[in-house]
Amino acid sequence: MNTAIDLRQFRYFVAVSEELSFRRAAERLHISQPPLSRQIQQLEELLGVQLFLRSKSGVTLTGAGAAFLPEAKLALLQAEKAITVARSAQDPEYRKFVIGYTTVFDRSVIPDMQQQLSQLFPNWQIVTKGKTSLYLLRDIKNGVMDVAFIGLNTSIAGAGLAIESIYQEPFIAALPAHHRLASKRKLSLNDLRDEPIFWFKRRLNPGFYDYCQAFFDRVGFTFPVIPEPVDHHILLGLIAEEQGIGLIPSSLKKVKREGVVFRALNHEFAALSMGIGIAYLSDNQSPVLRSFLEQVRRIKTLPP
Repeated sequence: MNTAIDLRQFRYFVAVSEELSFRRAAERLHISQPPLSRQIQQLEELLGVQLFLRSKSGVTLTGAGAAFLPEAKLALLQAEKAITVARSAQDPEYRKFVIGYTTVFDRSVIPDMQQQLSQLFPNWQIVTKGKTSLYLLRDIKNGVMDVAFIGLNTSIAGAGLAIESIYQEPFIAALPAHHRLASKRKLSLNDLRDEPIFWFKRRLNPGFYDYCQAFFDRVGFTFPVIPEPVDHHILLGLIAEEQGIGLIPSSLKKVKREGVVFRALNHEFAALSMGIGIAYLSDNQSPVLRSFLEQVRRIKTLPP
């Protein structure tokens, strides 16, 4: 039996994880559903773990699947880097500039620089990648990404790593549509106290976790924690299923999800916000990076 995992299986797994539907994933991949299902089953057998929980309403990631997702995306990125290196060695005119963006925020609050840079640098391939901030910073340190829009208060050591703040965004609450608090316009600390809330694990972003925990400790805010999935589409799906409440950046209210309502938080939460910054290596001499930084620095505020 061949125990090697095919990169195609990584792509199929990521598609199903993001769509949470074998049918939609098959349509996205331009294949029929049966071979997609077979490839996922073979991947689960090779790994020796179950990646998805299947039901009539769709699929959800298991704990093993959620842990595997960022690593599968990283494997695909490394494969793309190998292809780029080979092509660059063959053709000096082939260049690639990679922009990352944190998936914690909705893309609408992050400037879309791809088209502008493509016009300014027609001989360069401009690529965008979405990940959590910690993985974006690791990619920059490892040289597989040039610059990234990250969530601030993300801690990672790195000589020569430059981070500039460009925007602060408040938190809002995402509730099941039929939750008892859905009738309120704004929610207070007392409203949310002891409510089960999705929250991320510290290892995913220690700096931001500590920043938030310091605020919670300062105001005496406690709540039962439900492990938060990395992907916000999955998070909103779980909230729609009435499994808990989410505290999320306000831009994510633009992501429409049936069964989920969004409510503002009152003044007690004013000191808690999520910032967006740009991160890059200060010794990166790419002419595309210089142009990118000049344009971003001219943006004083981003869309609310």
